[in-house]
Amino acid sequence: MQKIETFINVVETMNKKIGRAASYLIFVFMLLMVYEVIARYFFDSPTIWVHELCGFLFAGYVALTGAWVLLEKGHVAVDIIYQYFPDKAKDLADMVVSIIALFMFTVLFWQGYKFAWHAFVTGQHSHTLFAPLLWPVKTMLPLGSLFFLLQILADLARSIIQFKQRSTR
Repeated sequence: MQKIETFINVVETMNKKIGRAASYLIFVFMLLMVYEVIARYFFDSPTIWVHELCGFLFAGYVALTGAWVLLEKGHVAVDIIYQYFPDKAKDLADMVVSIIALFMFTVLFWQGYKFAWHAFVTGQHSHTLFAPLLWPVKTMLPLGSLFFLLQILADLARSIIQFKQRSTR
């Protein structure tokens, strides 16, 4: 039991740190957009790279903060019925949702991995004038999915522990 709780704590600590660090990407995004506006409208010298780089930063922001948002219960939840469940039924519902999410994010991880690996092996570039390599941004999908999977496993483990504790009372 202690190993499972250690796993939960390690995953939650990791996702908090990664999520908080990645959340600062939004400020980099904003600074780059301000730079682009100033360059374009005040100096009549637009860039060829800012919009694309901002898209990449935003993709990393979304992918790397998702598990942290899950940990903090920040995703949209429709709990109209759920709020009336007894605690054990809530634990069961959480377990069912976690198992479904495990399947979905396993598929997302696997397909994202294939997507990123193809971009890496082929040296894929975007079809723009800037033409950066695409594998760094495409790697965010399997990486974010992996962190999400770990958080789902931690949530599932916590629900199982809570369910067992409530059953022994």
